[in-house]
Amino acid sequence: MASKDLKYLEDNSLFELLKLNSKQAFDELYNRYWEKLFLYLVRVIKDEEETKDIIQEVFISVWNRRFELENIESINAYLFSSVRFKGLNFLQRESKKSFIIDALLIQSAQEDNSLDSLQSVKDINSLLDSTIENLPSKMQQVFILSRKEQLSYKEIAERLSISDKTVKKQISNALKIFRLSLQREKLISIFLLINLLFKS
Repeated sequence: MASKDLKYLEDNSLFELLKLNSKQAFDELYNRYWEKLFLYLVRVIKDEEETKDIIQEVFISVWNRRFELENIESINAYLFSSVRFKGLNFLQRESKKSFIIDALLIQSAQEDNSLDSLQSVKDINSLLDSTIENLPSKMQQVFILSRKEQLSYKEIAERLSISDKTVKKQISNALKIFRLSLQREKLISIFLLINLLFKS
């Protein structure tokens, strides 16, 4: 079937041709969905390059698995679901660079809505903020870029004109300081969670 004729087929008809090894059907689906998927995902993850990479990965996977997709009823639903799943994975990876307080607040609100519980979380937040303020200047700068701007080690290294190794060392040293601070307050379990989130 000529490419121009494929333009008039419904999505699921194209999908059936794709499963029969039609590269033209694949290309038509790609052209129909690329922009829709991009606009859908970029609003969520706020990263155009990562969005492009995720969509590319999804389409490569569709092509590579074209003979294994018999149980898929809707290519529309499948593509958006795949992009959403990969987008969530990306956000989860990124969240490892963010701080723990937001998660603690959410968990606290879900498990115990008492004022005492919320106050405890705020107290922990104050303690951690105070600890950050007392970090050495360069260490504080690295940690804040990781915590608040959610930059990767590589991005921080480029921003500050230092090596990735130096960034990792600064984060590691900051975590040691947090451990001592939280240990004094008998909040070592909070430190263990922070340490887990900052592992790359």
